[in-house]
Amino acid sequence: MPSLKTSDRNKRVAAVRQFNRFYTQKIGVLHEGLLESQFSLTEVRILYELYHLQNLTASELCRDLAIDAGYLSRILSGFQKQKLIAKTPSEQDARQHILALTDKGRAAFEPLNERSHNEVAALLKPLSLAEQNQLIDSMNVVQNLLDSNRVKNSAAGLQR
Repeated sequence: MPSLKTSDRNKRVAAVRQFNRFYTQKIGVLHEGLLESQFSLTEVRILYELYHLQNLTASELCRDLAIDAGYLSRILSGFQKQKLIAKTPSEQDARQHILALTDKGRAAFEPLNERSHNEVAALLKPLSLAEQNQLIDSMNVVQNLLDSNRVKNSAAGLQR
């Protein structure tokens, strides 16, 4: 028979998993192509990073997005074949390449960014200003709790 502590933890885990299922459905990430595109969520996120940040390497993308290096390599190869990205050797480390979107890559990303903006605006539209602020505040709480717990747990060794 599970202990009360285990039962409570299982209920908390179930609640988080239920929220994850609700939210992924709500924001449409389960559709075959994200934002009515040919790209997966991971691919769009990589395009987003390359659009907004300069001088990124594959190693940095792996670290920042917590993506497996082999998986990222396959995605980047596909992007290269589609001429969405360019790679130039790093001046600091010859083993690394700086990744950048090509003009074609920027043109592919920009409508996705616009669609994403419009989808979030549509999600917020039925909510009052107070409800929108409450939602954003709640999202900030979730983000801050999970960020601080990650730091605490790696330092404390998951004591809960």
